[in-house]
Amino acid sequence: MDKADYLKGVRELYAAEIEGEGLAARWLELATDPEQKYKLSLFLQLESEAKVRLRPLLARYAISLVEDPSQRQLGFKEAEQFAAQPWREAMAALSKLCLPYAARFRSLLAFAPPEDVPLIRFMIDHEESFSKIAAREALGEPAMESELVVMLAHPFARADSPIRN
Repeated sequence: MDKADYLKGVRELYAAEIEGEGLAARWLELATDPEQKYKLSLFLQLESEAKVRLRPLLARYAISLVEDPSQRQLGFKEAEQFAAQPWREAMAALSKLCLPYAARFRSLLAFAPPEDVPLIRFMIDHEESFSKIAAREALGEPAMESELVVMLAHPFARADSPIRN
């Protein structure tokens, strides 16, 4: 892999998060079940935080931070497919969707300068962890509210949670 291929991979990291953020935002918009809306809110937060975390890496290589609207649109289209499925079925499909991204990002590690390695590893872990969480959701386990929430830098409680003094 030469530098151009590596930089293409770095751009793909960002594009994946734009797509994921679009998917989560649109699916949240389409959801009607309060439990699913909360979980999709956490998923949206996860994708947004990962996208923001990648910006310094892009800036290091003078890669534009301007988002490609086609990536977000791709996420919107995926969301409409997921939203039309039963929750468990959609989670099983989403779990599989993450794995090629993790594999692609893993391929960057061998060529990453030492200063990039932590962010590349973060993105691999991000995709693999979310894949496992979605797989558990597909089995009927409430993994998003127990495992995904702890991955967030800025977690939030359910809107229906009582305010505590």
